[in-house]
Amino acid sequence: MEKPEESLEKVTDGLGLEISKSQKEQLLWYIHLLLEGLNRQRLVGEKSGAALIEKHLYDSLYPLKMWSFPPGCLLDLGTGAGLPGIPLKICLPKVKLYLVDANRRKINFLRRVAAELALSETYLLPGRAEKWGRDPIYREKFNCLVSRAVARAVILVELALPLVKIGGDLLMYKGKNGLNEIEEARTAIRLCGGQMEKYWHYYLPTGEERTLFLIKKTGPTPEAYPRRIGKPAQKPLGL
Repeated sequence: MEKPEESLEKVTDGLGLEISKSQKEQLLWYIHLLLEGLNRQRLVGEKSGAALIEKHLYDSLYPLKMWSFPPGCLLDLGTGAGLPGIPLKICLPKVKLYLVDANRRKINFLRRVAAELALSETYLLPGRAEKWGRDPIYREKFNCLVSRAVARAVILVELALPLVKIGGDLLMYKGKNGLNEIEEARTAIRLCGGQMEKYWHYYLPTGEERTLFLIKKTGPTPEAYPRRIGKPAQKPLGL
């Protein structure tokens, strides 16, 4: 079986990433912590370092191949075990990273990750997106928001765009049905102050299809959004 170090080298070479030795060590230690965490809770499905790297790490870092992240504050919404936020923070150490998740056990795991990897300016926000999107401290604060494998696009844009500042960006990681999802979400994107910019279709080293969508925040999100907890999923905008 391929060693994690070899898998990481393939992934960074395949994405054309130039990262330091210490950043590679941080990525490998993060993979180690994910594998260790599997003994306590189900953080991810894969159970080998190589599989984690070729699927989750490659997917998380793919935007770095195609796009330049804006400086400032980056929010990972529904981060789970820290994907894609933690790998992006390692490769973009100057960004201020905020991680949102409603699962307290995963937040506790991320607290350990941030400490062991010595990730400066990494902040944990436990709770639902509907709560943080209505908080005046965080509403329209973030230069960029990323979200991977959280909810259908039509639901996600209502949760995410209220947190993105005008002129900022929303990056949504989607699977092979992403184009269908984005078509379904067009009304929600418009209502929440966004505009579809572009997308990239790609394949993971595992052969799985992915689509990455870039949505620009072009105007303010009306105060009505996001609606109360559970409402965006129960009755998606425009459907």
